[in-house]
Amino acid sequence: MYANIKVSNSISVFMSDNVASKAMDCFQNPELKPLEELKFKITNDGITREVAALSENWVEKRYYLYYVMPEIYTGDGIEIMGAKEEWLELVNHIIQDLKWLLCLPHHKFWSHIIYEPFITNILVSVLQESPPFYALENFPDVPEMKDAVNLLQQLVLLTFVRLVTNRENSENYMDPVVQGKLLYDNYIFTIAIIWDLCQLYGRENRKTIEHVIHTLFKIQPLYEDDLEKSIPFLIQVFRGIEQRFEDCPVPFSGEVVSLCERGGASGDITLSILEDHVIHLLDVSSSLAIVLEIYPAGARIFHKRDFMNRIIMVYENIVPEMYKRLEQLAYSEETMEKYFEIEHRLDVTRVEMLKLYRSIIFISINDILEKTNELTEVEIKEHVDRYLGVLLDALAEKEFINDYHQMYPIDVDLDVLAHICPEVDAMKCDFILQSLYASLSDTSQITRIADKSKSKPSVRLENNFENAFNNMPSTSQSQPEETLNTNKTTVELASLITKVKDILPHLGEGYIEKCLRHYNNDSESVVNAVLEDSLPSDIKELDPTLPYIPPDPMEASVAVDLATGMERLNVFDNDEFDVMTRDHIDASKVHKGKRKDKHKNLNELLNDKSYKEELHSVYSKYSLITDDYEDEYDDTYESQDVGLSARDEATEMDARPFTVPRVLQTRSKYEGPSDDDEDEQDQNAKTSTNSDRTQFVQDPAVLRAKAEERRLSKRGDHIRKPTRAQEKDVVGKPKGQGQDKKVVINRENKNTHKSSRANHNRRTGAQWKRNQGMVPS
Repeated sequence: MYANIKVSNSISVFMSDNVASKAMDCFQNPELKPLEELKFKITNDGITREVAALSENWVEKRYYLYYVMPEIYTGDGIEIMGAKEEWLELVNHIIQDLKWLLCLPHHKFWSHIIYEPFITNILVSVLQESPPFYALENFPDVPEMKDAVNLLQQLVLLTFVRLVTNRENSENYMDPVVQGKLLYDNYIFTIAIIWDLCQLYGRENRKTIEHVIHTLFKIQPLYEDDLEKSIPFLIQVFRGIEQRFEDCPVPFSGEVVSLCERGGASGDITLSILEDHVIHLLDVSSSLAIVLEIYPAGARIFHKRDFMNRIIMVYENIVPEMYKRLEQLAYSEETMEKYFEIEHRLDVTRVEMLKLYRSIIFISINDILEKTNELTEVEIKEHVDRYLGVLLDALAEKEFINDYHQMYPIDVDLDVLAHICPEVDAMKCDFILQSLYASLSDTSQITRIADKSKSKPSVRLENNFENAFNNMPSTSQSQPEETLNTNKTTVELASLITKVKDILPHLGEGYIEKCLRHYNNDSESVVNAVLEDSLPSDIKELDPTLPYIPPDPMEASVAVDLATGMERLNVFDNDEFDVMTRDHIDASKVHKGKRKDKHKNLNELLNDKSYKEELHSVYSKYSLITDDYEDEYDDTYESQDVGLSARDEATEMDARPFTVPRVLQTRSKYEGPSDDDEDEQDQNAKTSTNSDRTQFVQDPAVLRAKAEERRLSKRGDHIRKPTRAQEKDVVGKPKGQGQDKKVVINRENKNTHKSSRANHNRRTGAQWKRNQGMVPS
């Protein structure tokens, strides 16, 4: 419906009309001042005054109408009488207003834009109510109405173009800084208006909208800050859609989801609600996609905020759920038409989301292509690694990465990267392609990549293979026949499959298991054969993505039953000791009767040196041990007197013999003192006698104590009397329990005679001395 509007021709037409109106306008700008500094002299009733060119005085009072969507049919498809004529009259009125606005002189045009908010509301109503590209079929198929809305949209676009034009001619111009401030402060352009402008005109009038958007961001850089601040709102929009189709929405970038937001409430979704959500998701995705196509610099902001991961989450989780709900709600004969309509819009939504994702992640490559001569090799490599890192993160989502590869082939992008940056990580690129083709089940491409890697092996790849094979056993060494047995346990086989799959992730586990059987469970030989393309023909014919199917343990039992002609019904069938289904049994786990441990007690365990024989063969290779150790007693110096041995013997002879303490002795109550006790008493008596003899000078303190005892015994005072403190108790019992009469008397005596001791009555004594003339006054 939209015609490609020729803005340049239309502007020239309206500028010629502007010149005609200017001829009737007596206001001129001979000094060529900008609009913000220009003033005009006005004479009214003989009074002359100066009025600024940008002023509310130039605003004319008019009655404005807002645009609305036409509704000329009822729900049954019957045309409403007079609805078409009413809508055409409304649109023609708005067209006349916009033509009049575009024909105004420069200063009056800007005065109306700044001081008449209804004009901005008219422009916004057209942007919001006009049908977008995905809903053109909903507009009435009436030629007269289509021509009217096309003309209206053309005038709206011309108005926005004039708003970002700062110089119309040498006399009518404005400073770009002032113009950007006016547009920003008066909300003439906002982020929402920019999105709607790109959504309505960006596809049919790409160059014109690019001129408007680039000029706008150039004269007012604050719009980039607003664009970055709008990203949390967009994330909230996607999260709101997730909450309707998921029981537990996934947080984004570590965000916390409150408990009230975790309930999906997806059971009450009807067909009309589902359609609203699909249209909402389509509108947001398509608007962002066209905005970032027109203004690629905005993709850096979305890339910095990791917005592409939110796109992948919605694409992988929500879009399939929408298809599922649509199948449940509308796949019937009655609603088949609505089913195809919503399904088509879901398909368009997927395309727009892929475009949006492409615009965000490919900004790194665009920066390299546009600034090849300005960027250093390190910066180019950082951009390439950033792009490869984003692709690696998206490989886990198979449905998304497959659809993205169909629209934008990843192998072509990687070839471009290889030409831009020859030092690109070839191993990482091959891994991305192999993982991509593995999800697509394209074995031919996987083989081609493997052959390419084999023909041009990188040093890093060789080193990785070398490190991976360091711990693998070598097939060139002679090995016992038992180690080449193909009957591996399930755990050992799974370990070997994992080891090979870490190096060759594109191969299926079942395919690797077939290769291991052919090469006697030697993982190194399997990897070499795959890389050298030397697999036998019977394995090459198999599907490389063949999955691994574990063997059924009942198959061996059934085979035995068929061979013997009888059915075994035992609980121990197919266990590790079943000789009917196993060729080898671990004899170390089999014993007759009660198992005998190797060691009876702890001493035998500690004295067991058999492990030395096992380690002898290992350490003898490195000459770390010898056989010179002898566990025998060394009597080399037994017959010689070395050190203080003679003195030690003399000390042992003079030492007191050991005796058992009495408290530890056990004796019957009927037994008398034993001979040992008598000997001990005699020995103590002798020791005390000897000590008295040898101690010819006694301790003076002991002599004084003995003399005091003799003196007290003669006076009869050997019985101790209570002390004065004990006789005169003044403490008594605790308070509240009453005191004895003796305690009360003692307290009175103490209070009465306290002046006779200590430092009491010093003043009285000093006064008495002065009265006697002893102390000069």
